Amino acid sequence: MRVFCQIVDSGSMAQAARVLGLAPATVTGVLARVEKKLGVRLLDRTTRRINVTEAGRLWYVHANRIIEQSMEAEDAVRSLAAEPRGALRVTLPLGVAMTFVYPHLHEFSMQFPKIDLDLQVSDRIVDLVGNRFDLALRAGHAKDSDLMIRRLLSYRRITCASARYLALNGAPEHPLDLLKHQCLLYRHEPHSLHWEYRIDGVTVKIPVKGAYASNESHALLAWARTGLGITIQPEWLVNDDLRNGRLIRLLDDYAMNMPSEWPAIYAVFPKARNRPKKVEAFVQFFAGKMKEHYS
Repeated sequence: MRVFCQIVDSGSMAQAARVLGLAPATVTGVLARVEKKLGVRLLDRTTRRINVTEAGRLWYVHANRIIEQSMEAEDAVRSLAAEPRGALRVTLPLGVAMTFVYPHLHEFSMQFPKIDLDLQVSDRIVDLVGNRFDLALRAGHAKDSDLMIRRLLSYRRITCASARYLALNGAPEHPLDLLKHQCLLYRHEPHSLHWEYRIDGVTVKIPVKGAYASNESHALLAWARTGLGITIQPEWLVNDDLRNGRLIRLLDDYAMNMPSEWPAIYAVFPKARNRPKKVEAFVQFFAGKMKEHYS
């Protein structure tokens, strides 16, 4: 099959022999044996060119598919025995890095000492292929793309503010009350000027405004803690603030409570026949740490 497909791809038996590192007579003999076994002529040959017959075109399609499956099987078996190793480039947002990755880097390096980790921290969505990244961690709602996406952790968004802000401005009791409040705006997302809530079973977008905006969640949290406004943040990012009372939950009765509506942290990687062992090691390790965060 490999010899026949190479003849078709090369356009000549002599060129196929050179590509495969075989003697021309060997290539000719292989083709003759295949045609004899199948009982049909696959190629019409002249001194100058070859023409693929109808039977040859059909066999070429099936043979190519079988060769590809064979390569996938070989790669899959080899990957089982391969130790994760090599350079691994990852892009991820700061909040995810600080909450789930930085605290466990030493443990990861001890478990996978042959992985050379390159973390590029930014809330900006980057082109993985063009910038030679092996994978990305992203938070929010997955967007349609030609990349492979794996959901690692679903979470809720929490509306919250400091006791100081609430003492001065009162607490909103209904999402529409936000129209009268200072809201801290996350400029990274297109819906930053609208926050979504469930009102009477319907998803409603509430327009919000405020004097403070940033493309990074930690800036919004810093302002919220000092009483400068109301923020909406991933639950995993504000858990500590809620536990120690720095921030207070608001509008829980109107939150998106169906898991199908929740955003998530995703692993995103370019499509590949077999994902490198180093990528799988990183994803599996930190997916486990994310689940531990809520246990």
